[in-house]
Amino acid sequence: MKQGGKINWLKTTILVLLACGVAGLGLAVALFFGNAAPTYASATLVLTFDGAADGIAPNGVAFDVRDITLDEVISEGLKGASLEGRYTPEQVRPDLVVSGVYPEDMAKQVMHYESLLNFTANRELTIGDYHPTTFSIRLYNGFDKSLSKDQLSSLLQSILDAYRARFAKVYAFGLDTDNALFALEDYDYPQQLQIIKEQLDTMSAYALELYEHDPAFRLNGAGFNDISVRLNTLIDSNISRLNAELTINALTNDPARLLTQYQFEIRSLNNQLEKQTQELAKLDKLIDSYEKNEIIYLSTTDALTKIDGNSSETYDTLIARRKDVADGITDINYQIATYKLLLSDLVTEETPESEQTASQPSDGETAAGDEGTSSAETVAAMTDEELAAAAAEAELATNARREQLEARINALLSESDAILSDFKAMIEAYNSEKINDLTVAVTQFKYYAPRLLSGSFIKQAIKTAGPIVTLGFMVCVALIIVSRRKESAC
Repeated sequence: MKQGGKINWLKTTILVLLACGVAGLGLAVALFFGNAAPTYASATLVLTFDGAADGIAPNGVAFDVRDITLDEVISEGLKGASLEGRYTPEQVRPDLVVSGVYPEDMAKQVMHYESLLNFTANRELTIGDYHPTTFSIRLYNGFDKSLSKDQLSSLLQSILDAYRARFAKVYAFGLDTDNALFALEDYDYPQQLQIIKEQLDTMSAYALELYEHDPAFRLNGAGFNDISVRLNTLIDSNISRLNAELTINALTNDPARLLTQYQFEIRSLNNQLEKQTQELAKLDKLIDSYEKNEIIYLSTTDALTKIDGNSSETYDTLIARRKDVADGITDINYQIATYKLLLSDLVTEETPESEQTASQPSDGETAAGDEGTSSAETVAAMTDEELAAAAAEAELATNARREQLEARINALLSESDAILSDFKAMIEAYNSEKINDLTVAVTQFKYYAPRLLSGSFIKQAIKTAGPIVTLGFMVCVALIIVSRRKESAC
């Protein structure tokens, strides 16, 4: 080939390659923007608290990261990004995608099965037991493609902040110390102490539950079990002492109502006692007439078969039921006797001294215990007018004791409030330790939008223009080879 021909072929090849490159780039641009990936902002949510790998929140409840798509979370996110009123949660939710990050060998785990012949101690974790602790959160701009990078990124961050705030509220331990549910002043003293005791019992059981959940937790050297001990001490000492004082002095701020309550309880317990006694009599009659079946031996040509009847189990069930009924009767009798004594003490304080003297026997033959029983029975049969008169006299005699009792109840409430305040502070410290910026972390904020100066476009350009340029180069080489052969032939 002559020198001039070589130069011409070189120019031609370069021009062909440039033309192929331009055509390839043009096609790559058309394909890239014609079928471009959507614009989105992304972030990574990482959960590292205890139990996250099992799908269990710090308070022992199963959690779901999809709560990030709830209306309240998205609404708070829109408000934080100053987009409230411009969009609604229903518009944003379809473009908010939450996906877990799974191990690379997850496909192997999905296909994994355990052979019945595999007796090794170590078993591979199956897909049903795996809970991701890392999640990819993406927010696409499908609801408004005119959103800027800052707006879309700010909205995603606000939504994640709202989710973390909700997570710390819903999946943390709480303590409600508000006593607005019961207005103690609306109740009589026995009911007030009963309400306080029930509340403290509940708080003590809650403290023990938290201690069993995490025995190692300490705040200033104290754990949840110390709170339970303090509450139980308050119940066993203060409340028991106040109850004893109520019983001895028959203190009440409404004697008529308390007397009516005691009489109602006695009547109700007597009805229960009658039913239980009837049931006990029927059980005794049934047990006395019950006969157990003997063991039957069935002989065959090959063996002797033993057949046990089930009558023994039925008999044992009857005996167990009789014991329960008898124990119930004993408990009811104890409660009736207790209410009668309370009623007797209350009315003894209210009855005028002249009436007490007139009711006492003159011969001195009646024992002290018989007097108490007789007095209780008499009081239970008093009329409403007699009860009202007794209550009026008692109101004048017990004002000082009432004031003293109310002061002690207020002191009890103050002491219990102090313990519950320490309990609440301990729970808040525990929640802060388990749920914070490190255990519920949001990292790797990114923004993606299709553009020419991006790795995605470069890949697209190489995939599209590369084959076209290669094909143009091959054509040029083929033409050069054909041209040289023709020159050689000449």
